Amino acid sequence: MSDLNISIRSLLIPMVQDKLFLPNASLAEIVSYSDPIAVEDGPDWCLGMLDWRGMQVPLISFEAMQEVPQADITRKNRIAVFNSLSNNKKLPFFAMLVQGLPHLMLANQSLVSTLAEETGDDVAVKAHVLVEAEPAVIPDLDAIESMIVKDKAISKLL
Repeated sequence: MSDLNISIRSLLIPMVQDKLFLPNASLAEIVSYSDPIAVEDGPDWCLGMLDWRGMQVPLISFEAMQEVPQADITRKNRIAVFNSLSNNKKLPFFAMLVQGLPHLMLANQSLVSTLAEETGDDVAVKAHVLVEAEPAVIPDLDAIESMIVKDKAISKLL
């Protein structure tokens, strides 16, 4: 039997230190930066609630989740709005601050190799990988959603 070389439409999304690598289907939209509404007593990684398509969507900082220094937020930043993976009707989408526009690619086994599946203390990281010889992180979107829903300050706004 021959090996199947399946390609998946994927995105490389620039962050401060890393690039996020994920399937294109996880992304709902990339929008220009707009100031979110602050979440009183929210965690450091929650930048606020974003008004997106008439909904209030939590805006998070992946870097703050990782306790990595975050670049200054400017109008040049973008916001990636992700589709929720769970069936939680209170959280159909969540947003993440990103540093630029994503790079769309067809990824297959020849382009992606795993550096480490054991992520140690990394919060919300599924794996560290090389994508076309560039380091990237596969975020654990389930863990991110869980952190959002479990936070009392955010969940009362959903």
